[in-house]
Amino acid sequence: MKKIILLGFFLACICIGCSVGNVSQSGGLDNLSYLQFVRGGSNNYRGGVEVVVDNNPTFIAKVDKLKPLRVKGNTYVIKSGSRSITVSYKGEVLYNKTIMIGSQETKQIVLP
Repeated sequence: MKKIILLGFFLACICIGCSVGNVSQSGGLDNLSYLQFVRGGSNNYRGGVEVVVDNNPTFIAKVDKLKPLRVKGNTYVIKSGSRSITVSYKGEVLYNKTIMIGSQETKQIVLP
């Protein structure tokens, strides 16, 4: 009888030990995506560019230099899905497209 109780205790400890551990959840950020603006040409875009996403209020975005070794530059959060993006500098429209961007994806927009 002692052996059965010890065996039951041992199995219970193993089951409890397997269920305890680090459990991580990511929530609330599933529908967010990121935009990054980079310059491909020689223009510096001093003061940033004006960006309009889906006819929302305009915001000013910094433009990074296009470098292949750059891991992360200035990014801007938007909702994922189909988005209409308009980028202008000193009244001139540089980029005007509707893009499809996935969840947690960073879309790099290369400006001339």
